[in-house]
Amino acid sequence: MSRYRLPPRVAPSPATEEPGQQNAASRLRSSRAAQARLLQERRGPDGAVPTPDPLSPKPAPVAAEQVVTPQPAPQAASDGTRSGKPKTQPKAPKRKLVVLFRLPVAAVADISLVAAASGLPPDYVIKALAKEGRATLRQLIGAEDAHALAPSARQIRNLTADQMTTGEAMTVYLRLTVLEAMHDALGDPWRIEPRATVVGAFLTAIVIRRIAARRAEGGG
Repeated sequence: MSRYRLPPRVAPSPATEEPGQQNAASRLRSSRAAQARLLQERRGPDGAVPTPDPLSPKPAPVAAEQVVTPQPAPQAASDGTRSGKPKTQPKAPKRKLVVLFRLPVAAVADISLVAAASGLPPDYVIKALAKEGRATLRQLIGAEDAHALAPSARQIRNLTADQMTTGEAMTVYLRLTVLEAMHDALGDPWRIEPRATVVGAFLTAIVIRRIAARRAEGGG
């Protein structure tokens, strides 16, 4: 027998193991204990594993998420508007003019009757009717409106200066197409007559119609 004896093999202490090995061993023991508890719960108190009941209601399937495909936006038309929408018509250009508003001397008596019936001064009535005439002039559209007023406007244009009252300058607006139609209605295709004279005659014709309408309504 040898004089030298080998020392007995001693298991290493957990404290001397590396930290990583200690954590792995701890997780292994925890996992085994959790599996044992889960198996015990499934078996029940008597240790038998329960079998699923085929007649028991099954949970309803979860509906799949509906995917909505976005619709493409309507493409712009070549004229710059959205397809499917009516195109807005551009407004007709209008001309600004300063005209001399004058009434025939024969219409002064009618103005006095309207003023007396309404209890207003004649000057106020003239200004009110002139304002209505300017609004009507602005609303004229084309040749049809101009030709309807042409007979009265032609008579007013042919009056002399002593047959007209003292005038008052007024600013009016009207469409260019109406202005051209006024020249044509007065027999001025080459546009010789001044625009202010032509438009002033039509403005006076409109006011005379308004005076007649006031009298017909009971204002004199």
